[in-house]
Amino acid sequence: MPRLDGKIAVVTGAAAGPKAALGAIFAKALAAEGAKVVLADTKDCAPVAAEIAAKGGSAHAVLADVRDEKSVGALIAEAERQFGRLDILVNNAAIGSNIPPIAIGEIDTALWDEFMAVNVRGTFLCVKAAIPAMRRNNYGKIINLSSTTMLSGLSHRLHYVTTKGAIAAMTRSMARELGAYGIRVNSLAPGLVMNDSVAAAMAGRPGLHEFVLNTRAIKKDVFADELVGTLIYLASPDSDAVTGQFLIVDNGGDYT
Repeated sequence: MPRLDGKIAVVTGAAAGPKAALGAIFAKALAAEGAKVVLADTKDCAPVAAEIAAKGGSAHAVLADVRDEKSVGALIAEAERQFGRLDILVNNAAIGSNIPPIAIGEIDTALWDEFMAVNVRGTFLCVKAAIPAMRRNNYGKIINLSSTTMLSGLSHRLHYVTTKGAIAAMTRSMARELGAYGIRVNSLAPGLVMNDSVAAAMAGRPGLHEFVLNTRAIKKDVFADELVGTLIYLASPDSDAVTGQFLIVDNGGDYT
């Protein structure tokens, strides 16, 4: 039997795209394990939903903006209307994973606020909206996407790194508060995930790729589909005794 048979999941940031498109990959992986999936994004998720359906899965696409409380509320309500309950929330929607370097003194307030609105407020609003649905079943799995950049102290991207650190802190606090209702909350924290745009950026900086690999115990790139196993573990009953954790997937990076 599939590990998520009968479960209902919402994945934000689930539209396909030219980069890693983690949300789309996550949605397809959850569906392959038997979950019925609601895909949400400011872009059209219908092509990804159609791909899931073509493989025998069940998926529903919704336009939603995680910055907006009404939009997020409508998303969760639609998931319950469509499938009757909510078991899994994957807070993947974010901006900034492949942003160009920028000095602290050059980050303007509007840019800072945009990162906070999408990455931090968006995660908060989605969790806030999901709590009543999960409490009705005394069960839930919330997976927040963080990043190892908060451990490495990646420079020249303070706005992005700050949001990912906030998500790790939020996860700990959420897990403490929501555990009483059977809701588990964990962070999935990838290291640098290789894709075409990352490879192109590294090509212009000789030695950078080798430097990144040398920080890892297993000296190879991490690709988006290699995050799927950890995602499914966190979404499934296999991790029912796990909450408030920060799970790193990066081939053993050294952050000392």
